[in-house]
Amino acid sequence: MMSDPSSPSPAEVENLVVIFLGFAFATFFYGLTFFQMYIYFSRYSKDDTWLKVLVGAIFVLDTTSAGLVSDLVYDYLITMFDVSLEIIYATPAFCIQDLLSVILTLIAQLFFAKRLHTVCRGPTSITSRSVSVVVLFCAFIAFVFGLVSVGQLFQQRQLSAFVLPSMAVIAGISQGFATVANIIIFIAMYWSLRPARYPDMSLPKGVFENLSMLFVGRGLGLIIIQLAYLGTFVASPGKPYWVAVQMVASRVYANTVLGLLNVREVRRGMGLNEEDTFSDRHDSRDDGLPSALQFRSTKGTQQSLSSSQEAENSRSSEIEEISKSFIDDHNLESIHSRCSEQLAYDKASLP
Repeated sequence: MMSDPSSPSPAEVENLVVIFLGFAFATFFYGLTFFQMYIYFSRYSKDDTWLKVLVGAIFVLDTTSAGLVSDLVYDYLITMFDVSLEIIYATPAFCIQDLLSVILTLIAQLFFAKRLHTVCRGPTSITSRSVSVVVLFCAFIAFVFGLVSVGQLFQQRQLSAFVLPSMAVIAGISQGFATVANIIIFIAMYWSLRPARYPDMSLPKGVFENLSMLFVGRGLGLIIIQLAYLGTFVASPGKPYWVAVQMVASRVYANTVLGLLNVREVRRGMGLNEEDTFSDRHDSRDDGLPSALQFRSTKGTQQSLSSSQEAENSRSSEIEEISKSFIDDHNLESIHSRCSEQLAYDKASLP
């Protein structure tokens, strides 16, 4: 029995299904990007300018990348419908969104390097500088080799070209150093933000808050998505499995940075990091979504109320004493006046 020559081959169906699934998950995560961008600008209106620029840049890059992913899916499913897709052809949209993914990865890792410089700070700040420098080194190596890999893809224009050792090694080095950077970020963040170093910081309660703290606050989500990216590429560099993961990875990087900014408590329109001092958090007001990273302020509030009550009682006692003194003085003056009047009357009545 002859097969229909117009029907797609199993390899074509597999490639299209994998790319479409990557597009579907990437679109879902882009929705989270848009939502988190709205939360940030509605809550942290007085934040530092560089943070606002960072959030705006992440949103623009992620929006552009999402549009390019939609364009390449349209090319594969509609424009190139009559073209055999047993071997994926790298369209310009494919190559540019790969470049944007490399840039978003670098931005997220640079942001975490700055956070580590703050949370790892000790008496001499040697640990802080060392950890930050190692993360920066791995991030820039991943970025440079990622740019080279994107340039090779622009030249070859075929996904199967990654089977070649010259391209596979370059891309593998980029993804490997990005993975190492994420692992260092997670270990350093988890070790530095422990209660022994910041006793005023409360522990998250419940499964959801613990998972939020690990995946967003400590960067565990970056490790998982980057390991999936590296694993699928090493296992099948000529297949589109790693492409689907890469579509999602850039959104995970973007949402991790935005999520870390949005879980901060709000004080007069500015965000406070979880390692900030207890006294700085005393007057904080969280007027947005509930944070996964909460801090106890009950004790400080009770102490403040107790001090206020004592001061008020002291002032009340002083006022009461002054009132009594005023009343006594007034009575003495009244008695003296009456006595004077009586004495004058007696003198007038004498013969």
